Amino acid sequence: MTYIAKASINDIEKIMMLIKACVNNMRTNNIDQWDDKYPDIEIVTKDITEGNLYIMKDDDNIYGMVTINEKQEDEYSEVIWRSDSSKILVVHRLAVDPQVQGNDIGKSLMKFAEDSAILKHYDSIRLDTYCGNPIALDFYRKLGYERVGHIYFPHKELPFYCYDKIMTDL
Repeated sequence: MTYIAKASINDIEKIMMLIKACVNNMRTNNIDQWDDKYPDIEIVTKDITEGNLYIMKDDDNIYGMVTINEKQEDEYSEVIWRSDSSKILVVHRLAVDPQVQGNDIGKSLMKFAEDSAILKHYDSIRLDTYCGNPIALDFYRKLGYERVGHIYFPHKELPFYCYDKIMTDL
C-alpha cells in the first residue's frame, strides 16, 4: 500500500535514484529540463531538512516526490499572477518514477499539495515547468492550472511556463 509522507534524510539515496531515473527518462524523450546538476543532493537535502519534501512510498520503494513551500523564484516577480496575495504555496520538483508513470502518482502528489494549500488557507498555488516538457504541460493543464506567463532560468535556452491555480475558487 502506498502513502504520502514527509521525506527523511534516510530516504535520500532512494530519492536521488528516483531523480536519476527521471533525468534519464527526460533525456530519452529529448526533454532538457533536469540534468546532472539539477536537482542535486544539496537541493534535496535542504528540502528534507526544511521539512518541505514529500514522497509517495510503500515499505520498500519511493514512487514519487514533490517539494511544497512558500519560496518563489526571484524570476516570479516578472510574472503577472492572477492573485496578488502573499499567501502563496509553491510546487517544486514534482517527479514520478518512470516505471510507474501513468498510475496517478503525480496526480495524488498534486492533490496532496492542493489539500495542504486549502488546509493552511493559501490563496493560490504557483509553479513553473519547462516549455520543452509537453507531458508536464498537459498534466498541469488537465489539473486546472492556468498558464500566466513565462520566465527564463540560467543555462536553459527555452523558457519555463508559469502556472497558477486559485484555491479560493474551489
